[in-house]
Amino acid sequence: MRPKPGQTFPVVYVLDGNAAFALTAMAARAVQSGPFPLPPTLVVGIGYHFERPEQRVQAGTLRTRDLTPCPDDLLESQYPGASARCGGATAFRAFIEEEVKPFVTSGFPVDPRDQTLVGSSLGGIFALDTLFTTPASFQRYIAISPALYWGGRRLFALEAALAARADDLNAHLFLAAGALEEAHDARQAFVSNLYAMEAQLRSRAYPSLDLALRVFDGETHMSVYPGAVTRGLGEVFGGYNDLSDWSRWLQRAAAT
Repeated sequence: MRPKPGQTFPVVYVLDGNAAFALTAMAARAVQSGPFPLPPTLVVGIGYHFERPEQRVQAGTLRTRDLTPCPDDLLESQYPGASARCGGATAFRAFIEEEVKPFVTSGFPVDPRDQTLVGSSLGGIFALDTLFTTPASFQRYIAISPALYWGGRRLFALEAALAARADDLNAHLFLAAGALEEAHDARQAFVSNLYAMEAQLRSRAYPSLDLALRVFDGETHMSVYPGAVTRGLGEVFGGYNDLSDWSRWLQRAAAT
């Protein structure tokens, strides 16, 4: 759509853009067509450019470098030497702040006060690492299947450090996982760790934190993303607070 004079748009930044951008853009459109529409929104995928198809196998190595805040013993036990490539989250965040965001702002009328970060798995811990270390970088966060076991549960310590220096956390946060993820590997404990993170955040009673969590029955680490990002966009934009609106929308839809 062509913006009106002076109009600006929220921006949704999507990590793992090679795989997740199209799904997220479709999810945004789905939410916009329902009873709790998003405003007109710009969706930006952050991914990797490969000259040849066979280079795409490098994506796993690159995302492990860019999305993790530190090495991980479990990864190292499975893939000796892999931890040496971890821990680039701070540099990657600087790349987003110093290069990606200015590039987007230079070409589109965006609202810098309304930015959302979406990440899954390692992207989920990158989103939470950003929230706990530089919370003002984004206003809305969607962390799907975050690998909270990473680095000896490093994210729990980062949140504790945040709570020690600040008595508020001004953000909209949606946490999600698939119920079947818990059985994937007991050492990773995706679901129980997610509930533990929710409990830790709620124990702080941050006045400005809008927090929601959803565990999706029957979904795995690989299948949960479409439903979770759809629900997450609705949640962080305040769309699921009044189910009476949903009933009224269904009635109107049935009458047309």
